[in-house]
Amino acid sequence: MKYIKTITIKFNLSYLVVLFSISCFAQDFKTVSVENNYKDWGWNNVHIAKNKYISLAVVPDAGGRILEYNLGEVPSLWLNPKLKGKTFPATDEVKMKEWRNFGGYRLVPIPVENCSVDKNGNKGKRWPPPAIIGDAKYDVAIRENKLGHQTIEVKSGVQQLPVPKFFGNKGFVYPNKIEEELQYSRSLYIEPHSSLVYIDHTLKNVGETKVKRGLKISSQHVSETKRGMHDGENYVAYIPFDENLKLPNGKQFEVTTNPDLRWQYLNRNRFKLDKNNPEHIEKYYNHGTNWKGEVAPGIYEVEYDYNQMAGFHIIASDSWLCYVNKKTNTAFVKIMEPYNPQLEYDHGLNNAIFCSGLSEGYIETEVMTPLYDLAPNESFNYREIHGAAKIENAPILNVNLAGVTTHKMTFDLKLNKVTGTYGVFIEGRAILRLLDASGNVIKDIKKDMVNPLKSFSFEAFLRDFIKVKSCELYIEDVNGKLNLLDSYSL
Repeated sequence: MKYIKTITIKFNLSYLVVLFSISCFAQDFKTVSVENNYKDWGWNNVHIAKNKYISLAVVPDAGGRILEYNLGEVPSLWLNPKLKGKTFPATDEVKMKEWRNFGGYRLVPIPVENCSVDKNGNKGKRWPPPAIIGDAKYDVAIRENKLGHQTIEVKSGVQQLPVPKFFGNKGFVYPNKIEEELQYSRSLYIEPHSSLVYIDHTLKNVGETKVKRGLKISSQHVSETKRGMHDGENYVAYIPFDENLKLPNGKQFEVTTNPDLRWQYLNRNRFKLDKNNPEHIEKYYNHGTNWKGEVAPGIYEVEYDYNQMAGFHIIASDSWLCYVNKKTNTAFVKIMEPYNPQLEYDHGLNNAIFCSGLSEGYIETEVMTPLYDLAPNESFNYREIHGAAKIENAPILNVNLAGVTTHKMTFDLKLNKVTGTYGVFIEGRAILRLLDASGNVIKDIKKDMVNPLKSFSFEAFLRDFIKVKSCELYIEDVNGKLNLLDSYSL
């Protein structure tokens, strides 16, 4: 009995320790709060996810949009100043100039070409896009997921398609019948010790007929240092590409404008142009000079141009897009699901970059999900992971869940020195692991403590390690987990 009692006491003590640990762990993950009139925006019930590195603001009354994703004090998202505090009724009777574009992180059901009607009530395209799923009020809830993280969950109303369209004196033309009913929901959470945001999208067919739909999920990014400054060359997007992945038209990429369209746009919306003026022809009769091209092997750069209104289409060969604020050396990354050539994509695209000239302008990074056949009550899920990091320089060469690479790990044979430059998403310590030809660990070299608010570069001399054949750079997080950032074979 005494032996059994001793075991019982030990078990109870261990159990109490576990309970205490779980309690502390759960308290550590209380990252969500609710505020009214957050930052004087004018909306109530704003749901904030925040830790010591990032802040996010979800606004249910503004179409459920995320209107803030900041690293420290640096914003990534553009917020339309004209619509602060505005809330609109849940109706799709919206005219061309009545797009309720709050800014921030938004979505559009795709394909857009069959979401509305033409003058005869047949399927067609409309802008602004469907409003119930795009800018009407969303329901919101705070829950806890299986990992113990607080989640912010939003759900749209039921979006009926096709939507009506307004035609001048004819007024609104309505579809002959409602053919689709869709409902969108999103769940997100953050962690206490990283800049990562985990976002799960769900589109459900709540109607009675089979549909084929996907989502275009867009971030409208800040594109000028001060309002009216129009210094878009400091705000860029990077896309990884592979020359073997071509668009359906056989091209590597396409710009959705041409010299004539650009000239007409500027002449109508910006300033009067003269085709007899050689300076005007040189500067503006082109498809834009902001499509910078391949700035590193397999990396394409687009910079924002206020005097441009066009998109850039290329297949992202790796699972990421990146927006960079060069003024603050800050990178905001989207890690998306891998491109799958076996699946169907709208226009063959898994992403797009768009330069908007609306309002003061913004650059968009757009993720395009595949198109899915959904029977009644079926849904599809799509995951994105966003991350933010301070960087030393651009372009962005690689992205993974540990961070971004701006100078890949290289080896100087003369100096026996390994170097690399990065931005990290995770708080922790950098560890350089040295391995032999068989992959056995020779030595772990502890480097700097790192976090998302500072760029990280390192150097290590390998004179005493002649058996080293490869190096791996890890970020060891606060829980002791190793996250691979980069690797190199000597």
